[in-house]
Amino acid sequence: MACHIQIGEDPTIWWLAQQIQPSQLTQPLSVLSWYPIRGMLVVSPKAAHVAIFEPPPVLVPTPLSTSGIYLPTAAGVSPGHAGYELPGNVDPAVLAEQIQTLMRSGQSQTITLGGAGGTLVLNGATLSFAVTGPAAIGGSRPSG
Repeated sequence: MACHIQIGEDPTIWWLAQQIQPSQLTQPLSVLSWYPIRGMLVVSPKAAHVAIFEPPPVLVPTPLSTSGIYLPTAAGVSPGHAGYELPGNVDPAVLAEQIQTLMRSGQSQTITLGGAGGTLVLNGATLSFAVTGPAAIGGSRPSG
């Protein structure tokens, strides 16, 4: 069964492909997100708060198309802001694993951005969550 979560001050409600339990949040957790971005959501145990609740029995809407990384914002995900574009040679699953490691160690990592270019600095000591996408993971959509 799927669930919804909301993390910290970001207003986005994430639809997950599987139920998670609060006891799983004692270490960085990586889970498949179906909406609003299909990708790997990595949650830090240092997140200020995480609300976990069961969704109503409805179909998951179509996710936003992204090939990048979403980090928490005060405005949340929107069609105009679904994160930062990554270069084509970055594997989102590998990046999710690297983010989990950063959250465990509290270290930082720089990532070269695609599109217009630039650099993104991820601080594992303070990052509450990140979503890398798209997920190259098969399977059917959760229904609620």
